[in-house]
Formats: sequence, C-alpha cells, structure tokens
Amino acid sequence: MKPADPAPLPPVVRWIDPIWPLESAFATTRRILFSPFQLSRWLLLGFMAWLSQLTHFGITGLQTQASRTESKLGPIRWDVSSRFASDLVEWFEQVLSTVRDHWIWMVPLLAFLGVLALTVWVALIWLNSRGDLVFVAGVTRNETGLSSPWHEFAREANSLFRFRLALGLLQALLMVAFAGMMLLGGLRYMTLFDIELLMLLTPMGLGTLFLLLVGWLTTEFVVPIQFTRRCGCRKAWGVLGAQMIRFPTSFLLYLLVQIPLTIVTVLAVVLFAVLTCGACCLLLVPFVHVVILLPVYVLHRAYPLHFLAQFGSGWDAFATGGSQPGH
Repeated sequence: MKPADPAPLPPVVRWIDPIWPLESAFATTRRILFSPFQLSRWLLLGFMAWLSQLTHFGITGLQTQASRTESKLGPIRWDVSSRFASDLVEWFEQVLSTVRDHWIWMVPLLAFLGVLALTVWVALIWLNSRGDLVFVAGVTRNETGLSSPWHEFAREANSLFRFRLALGLLQALLMVAFAGMMLLGGLRYMTLFDIELLMLLTPMGLGTLFLLLVGWLTTEFVVPIQFTRRCGCRKAWGVLGAQMIRFPTSFLLYLLVQIPLTIVTVLAVVLFAVLTCGACCLLLVPFVHVVILLPVYVLHRAYPLHFLAQFGSGWDAFATGGSQPGH
C-alpha cells in the first residue's frame, strides 16, 4: 500500500480525524509531484489547477482589488461620519447623472458591457466547474492527458455549473439589494453606529457569509463526492449533509484546521517571493503563478480527499478513481 493511501477502516466509523488526512495529503503531494519529477505532468496538473481557480481570488488579486477601491474612493475612514458610505452614494449619483445626460449612447453601451460581462462570468463558472472535477482526477489518477477526464465527468460538471450559477445569482441579488438600499435609504446621513445601518447590514452580511460557506463546502467536499459517486450536485449535497449531521465535531475541527493551514500557506508564499526576488513578479501572472505554487494547490486539493476517505471504501477517491457511475 502506498504511504499516501488511507488505512482501511472498520465497518462502523465512530470518529473522523481532521489531522491525519493532512499528513496523507503531504505524502500525496510528494508522490505525485516529486516521485519522480516530470515536467510534463507538472505542467498538466498546473493547467488543471488553473482551470479550477478561474473564479477564485488569489492573494495578489485581493490586494490589487483593495488598492483599486482605495484609489477611487479614497482611504476608508471608519469614523462616525461614515465618509466611505457618503462617497459611495455620491459616486452612484454621478454615474446616474452621466447616464441621464448621455442616455442615447450610454444605455446601449452599458447594456453591451453588461451582456459581455455576464457572458464572461458564466463562461468562467462553466470552465471552473469542469476544471474542479478534472483537477480531482489529476490528483487521484495518473492522468497523462486532459481530454479523457474532461469528457468523462461532463455530466457531473454540468450539474455543478448549474448549482454554482444559481449560487452566484443569489450573491449578485444580495449585492444589488444592498446597493439599492444605499441609494434609496440615504446612507450618507447615517453613521456606522446607527441602529438603522446595523439592521440593514446584519442580515445581508449573514446572508453573504452563508453563501460563501456553501460555496466553500461545495468546492471542498461536494466536488469530491461527485467524483467518487458520479452523481449530480444536489445528490452530493444530500450525501454530505447526512455526514455533517452525523459527525458535526469532525467537520467543525476540519474548518478550524483551515485557519492555521491558510496562515502557514500565505507565510510560505510570501517567504518564497522574498527569497526568490525575481519570482515575485511571476506570481502576478495568472497561469504562471499556479504552476509555480502547484504543490500548494495539490496539497489543498488532496486534504479534503483524504478526509472524506475515512468514511469508508466508497468515499476513497484514490481507490475508486471516480469509477462508480450511478451510485
């Protein structure tokens, strides 16, 4: 038995360990990428990982977006004057004023840009859904090409795409509702300590956190369940929900382990960028940074796979290789 493979479990599983799968994930990463090292396989897995990250923000992406927002609206001042909210409302009013003054060409232009942005967004979600299942296949099986898993898991990927599309639309509706309330409710006259503002932000913040959690659980667990059981996204969610009810403590501990794991990962990436100097610029290139940091992506993909493998033989993606259609 390979060192990265999980040990067999008794028929009745009473405890799911969130720590041991992390050790197996490190072993899997070493075995896949370095035993032996093959540049062609590294690049293939890098492309698979890149597809699975198309709709995700990286560290540099978040920093860039934050700096752009700050340059447009100025530094966010968390004081009682709520200057940030006032500036945001004024910006919306300026946009509406510009559209009213030049509506003859602005309306068709905005409509075209909106349709184009929507098309690109839908295409990225579709590619990301296909890429997630392809990347799982690349980690669990010795894939030598992209075509085979791309077509093999098309049905599961399409189901995942529809679920993520609906989830994304719900997130967009929350954002539109928030922007509309800001314009209609006159947030410029509120402060960050007004009860009206807190009552407005609390349900939307909780709703956003819930949708983000659903999206994270989908990527971490639902995608591997779809891979091993060859089922749709809704059925995989039903299977996952039953196990979360059965082992709530284990899933909570898994979530808590993600906190130090993410911190260590970020520190390792920063240290790598500082020590290599020249590679710091390469980390800003979309596809290249995934290839450079491929061990990080493989580790984070292998970890939930080994975690789920503890539920039994039918959950082990490394043993089944996604060969259970109809389950």
